[in-house]
Amino acid sequence: MSTQRTRSRRTAVVLTAVSLPLALSAEPAAADAPSAVTVVVDASSPGRTIPTDFVGLSFEANLMHEQWLAPGSGNVSTLIGNLGHGNLRFSANQVDNTAWTPDPATPVPAWAKGQRVTPDDLSRLGTLARDVGWSVDMGVNLAHFDPAAAADQARAAKDRIGSSLRSVQIGNEPNFYLLGPVLGAGERKPYLPASYADDARRYRDAIAATAPGVAVEGPNTAGAGLGSPLVDPLITAGLVGPWLDTYVDRFGAESRFLNQHYYPFVNTARVGLSGGSSDALGGLPTADKLMSRDTSDRQTAFIRGLVDKATKAGLQPRLAETNSVAKEGLPGVTNSLGGALWTVDYLMTAAREGVTGVNLHMQPNDCESYPLFCFPDDAARAAGQARPNPNYYAALAVSRLAGGRILPTTVDSGGRHVSALAVRMPDGAVKVMVDNLERADADVTVKIEGAAGTANAERLTGGTPESTDGTTFAGAAVAADGSFTPAAPEAVPAVGGGYRLGADAASAVLLTAPGR
Repeated sequence: MSTQRTRSRRTAVVLTAVSLPLALSAEPAAADAPSAVTVVVDASSPGRTIPTDFVGLSFEANLMHEQWLAPGSGNVSTLIGNLGHGNLRFSANQVDNTAWTPDPATPVPAWAKGQRVTPDDLSRLGTLARDVGWSVDMGVNLAHFDPAAAADQARAAKDRIGSSLRSVQIGNEPNFYLLGPVLGAGERKPYLPASYADDARRYRDAIAATAPGVAVEGPNTAGAGLGSPLVDPLITAGLVGPWLDTYVDRFGAESRFLNQHYYPFVNTARVGLSGGSSDALGGLPTADKLMSRDTSDRQTAFIRGLVDKATKAGLQPRLAETNSVAKEGLPGVTNSLGGALWTVDYLMTAAREGVTGVNLHMQPNDCESYPLFCFPDDAARAAGQARPNPNYYAALAVSRLAGGRILPTTVDSGGRHVSALAVRMPDGAVKVMVDNLERADADVTVKIEGAAGTANAERLTGGTPESTDGTTFAGAAVAADGSFTPAAPEAVPAVGGGYRLGADAASAVLLTAPGR
């Protein structure tokens, strides 16, 4: 573990207002006062609903063998349950390096390097899913071609995970198989879209015959950026677009989702490039670069392309595996407060643009990566005692928006990078999350016509953007047993017919006003 320095604390704010329209007015600012930011919400025009299972998690397939998945063996099930009702995905790169062994006494093949999934693992996962009320997407091995084994694993999953099994996914990122040796992912068949679809059909037919009724979704293609406005569009055009088009053409009629992966950056140093080359390519971002408007704009463009293809095909777009920096993140950046603020902005963008679910990828055995929670050492892992990273509190805050209908929102930030998302909840509450991704304080004004009464505010607090510890939400930290109990909220009186809250540098205001 690295030693963390103590840093000055800043505040990230999540602003939640209820059904009463809000209007805030800002007083004239002095030259050295925080910059003025105005958020205008049209509460009269609710749009699409953010699904209740919008916030999901993605894990490597070999982790299905871990004992910490068992409810009651530690705090993992409680940490997951705090996030509401989401989706657990077990697949990723290791699905193609993990063997299905229906008889645990059978030795695993040499290519699996000891990694296996057994029927008992599926039972443990099914118990966890039922305990937390989450669905499961399970990957099956494609790189070591064996439709019969995949079908048998799907049958066992149907029996042992039961109704919590939402889908089976065939392989992981087949559009990058030809890069497997370069990326350290092992040998892969160099698929093109048509040849992948032919093999995927063989898997689908075998699964349909052996495990009837089990849904198969895909294509779970890779999408990533290097931070380059010249290179990134070429990756999307050559390695994403044709694959999605082929998948829709071959399997769209029998699918519910269009699953895509995306990372705006890749830690290119971890694929063998020198530090200087990686930095030149943009693959080693700082916290500031992660939080930049340019990064947000690139992400938005990618997401809009996915949503457009899915919508035209009548499918639900999902970011089935995603996070900030591929190849296990970047220490001090992806596990920092800046990474958490990126998470808030990214999840809000995905929800606003029409994505129906986001599975944030986890490396729980690497606390310096980008996981929401992780095991700091072997003893913690054996005991199932995970600790939350800053990203956990970001997901915890955004999960409060799930189930709400999105409201038209505009942000006047004077050119500063401040984002916002507003929703109307089923009980009439209006929640407005404002994310300040700048290193300067902001005086945030949220305008929703007809505000009155005293509101309550809860805040997500941390240090500087580089801080990797000290983050809390709603005045509280997660307890050792994984439970989360918010502190008493801050009372915010109406001023000039609305509510006004400051947002410290690198922050986000949850203002809850009483309903009529």
